[in-house]
Amino acid sequence: MSSILINKLIVQGVSYRRTVCFNKDFTIISGEKTSGKSLILSLIDYCLGKSEKIDLKVQKELNINCDQVFLELEIGNETVTFSRLLKKKQSNISIYFCFFEDIDGYTPKTVNRSEAMHFLMTKLNINEYKIIKHQKHSTQKELQAISFRDIFRFVYINQHALGTNDFLDKKTISKSIKNPHAFKLMFNLVESDKDALKVELVEAQNKIEDAYKVILGLNSYLKDKDAEDFNALSAKSDKIKKNIEIQKQTKKTIIENSKLNSNNENETYIKLKKDLEEITNQIVEHQRQKRQLQISIKSKQLLVEEYKVEEKEVDATLEINYKLVIPDQNIECPLCNSTVSTHTHEEVHQNTNTEKMLQKVKKEIINKIKLVTNLINNELKSVEEIELQIARLSRKQAIFNEAIVEYAKETEVPFLSQIDSINSLINRLVKDHEIVKEGIRIHRKIEEKQNDITNFEATVTRLEGEIAALQISGKDQKKIFDFLNDEYKDFMTRLKYDTNDETFIHPDQYIPYYEGASVYAHESGGLLECMQLSYLGAILKSKTEGYAPGHPGFLLLDSISKYVGTLKKNEQKSKEPDGNSDLQQVQKPVEGLTEIEEKNLINDPEVYEEFYKILIELSANHQIILVENTPPEKFNKYIKYVFLKGKKGFINEEKNEFKENDEPQ
Repeated sequence: MSSILINKLIVQGVSYRRTVCFNKDFTIISGEKTSGKSLILSLIDYCLGKSEKIDLKVQKELNINCDQVFLELEIGNETVTFSRLLKKKQSNISIYFCFFEDIDGYTPKTVNRSEAMHFLMTKLNINEYKIIKHQKHSTQKELQAISFRDIFRFVYINQHALGTNDFLDKKTISKSIKNPHAFKLMFNLVESDKDALKVELVEAQNKIEDAYKVILGLNSYLKDKDAEDFNALSAKSDKIKKNIEIQKQTKKTIIENSKLNSNNENETYIKLKKDLEEITNQIVEHQRQKRQLQISIKSKQLLVEEYKVEEKEVDATLEINYKLVIPDQNIECPLCNSTVSTHTHEEVHQNTNTEKMLQKVKKEIINKIKLVTNLINNELKSVEEIELQIARLSRKQAIFNEAIVEYAKETEVPFLSQIDSINSLINRLVKDHEIVKEGIRIHRKIEEKQNDITNFEATVTRLEGEIAALQISGKDQKKIFDFLNDEYKDFMTRLKYDTNDETFIHPDQYIPYYEGASVYAHESGGLLECMQLSYLGAILKSKTEGYAPGHPGFLLLDSISKYVGTLKKNEQKSKEPDGNSDLQQVQKPVEGLTEIEEKNLINDPEVYEEFYKILIELSANHQIILVENTPPEKFNKYIKYVFLKGKKGFINEEKNEFKENDEPQ
């Protein structure tokens, strides 16, 4: 039973990077409004396939500093890093099969959003299935897949949905209609189609065979390049990197020493070297032009030969078909047996349209031969001119070479030749390193394919099991809902609500009820929030017990304090000059929400603290990430980050990792 664990979120631009790390159990991100704390959850949502783009007109600091976001995940025993651009090609997601720190050594798998979601479903060993729905503005129907994004609505509850009737995107019909199906998918309650399962089984088996073929080809390539030993390649790569750094440091030292000993003679030597380099570059450029002209001349000469062959073919056609010579001959009359003479050397001309056309073709061929021949002659002249320039520059080059040799004898400029030598060595090492890195990438691509095979084999095993037992029994389904209802009622009781048989999770609608009314029927924001958190907690508990294998196993929550009192009375009292105490305080509404009506509030700080106790309890087996303005002090140990307004927020120049490391990684 696989789960997703979020290790870190990274935002990055040309000269800015910030990494936000998360605890494996409970993480609280607190801070002031407009500090960027909620943006963290939005970026996680974005990396995990959200269709809407991040509004960079609102997130101005993000727009200025960043153009890419990374999300490092653990899925089962495998680590992957998702990457998505913020300003262009937002529909694509790149997947690196490694830790974020190692992505330079890996080739990403770039896919569209739906393919990335299918990838996550496969990693979680969840079988996508399709439902029939009506097309928009049409009586026709279509098939629509229930995907990871539908399950994710049970994972990420933003501040505008928590404690409202828009829980699980209820107000968006295209999404809410799929919620019951997503619930069934999480709890493995889907009635499978045997034929469809067999098709998926064959597809999974074929993908295994395809992966084996790719691995075979990659191994063959590595064998040809004598790069089969990954450990040897890694050691060689480390050695080359070390040598490059040594040479760079040596070069830096030489340059610093040269600055201390700089003089006019060295400047003259540098000018000579620069002039010589310019002459050499000119010679190389002329030689390149000469080669191009020679290739062009050769191709034109071949073209002329082809034209001449065509001309001969046209002449032969004209000779055979339109110039017939009849020789002298005597013909005997069949009636009187007398001899009749014929015309001598009669030439028959057949001035047909075809003959005229052939004559025209011949004329065109002759004109083409003349044109191409003239072009060849012009290019031959250009070659002669270039050869003269090369000869002149070569003489000049020889003079400069001689001058530099003589000058070097009389002037101590060893550092210049050393720098040239070091630069050449560094360039060669860099090229060697690229070759080694390519071999390492191929090894990692093989590892990626082997992981694919493992995942497909798990899919095959699951599908074979589903085919053997197509439908979950009524007894098992009752067991699931008995457990769900017990946990749901238990959480509601802890949040100070009396429960009875009218408090349950509906077995057909799959949504929570309290006193016989659904979570979409109640109006009190405080009650709605308690119902929703109890419902989500019951689902996570079911995941722990193995009843909800399709749930990703983590929870993202934003602002759980908006409908409850946040301070106990003994924490609220503060001495005033006149001896009066402050009235009980209720935390201000979170940014973006209108003032909360009194009827929606639960002025009970103990309920607020119980929220935290429940989340901490759930985090023993599942990752919980909470964004909150001001958590109770007793839970401060779970606060990972505190963001302030303005420059001390999420996008904080003082936390720029590129600045800390002096250069981008």
